[in-house]
Amino acid sequence: MGRKYAGNVPSPNEGWEHVGTCLDADGIEWLVFSKSQKHTPEWLTYKIVANGRAANKANYWLTWNKLTSRIGFSRDYLCMRETRPELYEQVVDAILNSRRS
Repeated sequence: MGRKYAGNVPSPNEGWEHVGTCLDADGIEWLVFSKSQKHTPEWLTYKIVANGRAANKANYWLTWNKLTSRIGFSRDYLCMRETRPELYEQVVDAILNSRRS
């Protein structure tokens, strides 16, 4: 199973917005937060945080391009897609749904 880590929920006064909640195959709730990038307005940063403790990794970071609707390449993107594919699919859905609102 691996060591368990606690998720670090970002502070709302830093510009983060809660845009979705997901549930992984182990029953762990994950919170999806979004924040605009001031230096590159077409990109958003997403932080995916375990609401509690999760095995091996409890925080993921992704970027999303608003113009192309693509995820920016990152190590966390690959890690989540390979180790928690059901969470990855839900996170992509949460990002897409938040972009529609």
